Amino acid sequence: MKAKIEKVDAANPDKEILEQAGRLINKGEVVVCPTDTGYAFSANALDTKAIAKVFHLKGRSYSNPIHVAVSSIEEAGKYADIDETAWFLASHYLPGALTLVLPKKEIVPSMLVAGLDTVGIRIPDNPVILRLTEMTRRPLTTTSANVSGKPATYSVEEVEAQLGENIRDVALILDQGPIKIHELSTMVDLTVSPPQLIRQGRISWLELREVLKRFLTSE
Repeated sequence: MKAKIEKVDAANPDKEILEQAGRLINKGEVVVCPTDTGYAFSANALDTKAIAKVFHLKGRSYSNPIHVAVSSIEEAGKYADIDETAWFLASHYLPGALTLVLPKKEIVPSMLVAGLDTVGIRIPDNPVILRLTEMTRRPLTTTSANVSGKPATYSVEEVEAQLGENIRDVALILDQGPIKIHELSTMVDLTVSPPQLIRQGRISWLELREVLKRFLTSE
């Protein structure tokens, strides 16, 4: 059985389609949603049953944490401790391809973050997922809609090819067409001093280090 697919305009997604997706997410379902770095499994990141569905769809180990998307750095403050460095980087780079690893708050389920006391926060530069996080008033899982160990997905056709029959466990796919830039987010750990690079992505670590250096020396 094929998953239901709704076409969305990347720049101006239809409100009714987003409301449909939001209702499904709030019921504990998984939606495939576009981001600025590929297609993602979007589910309520506070709902352990929904989180378990995402791990199952990916065939992902529970020892591998999943990051979340929020609509703003202010919203992120509900789920993580936001210090001055995080505020500074957010003002420079977010929305954008940057994941900030921060101390998590108790509301974030341990299952989501592999029992760690940190959580990765994203504010993607994509109107579809940003408006979906606003509508649901929840942090959304933002892990790539792929099978663990396989390439990230940048089109609905790639998602369908990887998931095969498991696509029936996806409640809805939001299709904005192929995503042209094939780069992951840069991931930075802000729980250590100085901040450390976890993964190099679209934003240059060299540039980030220089920006951080200027900020830290100006304090």
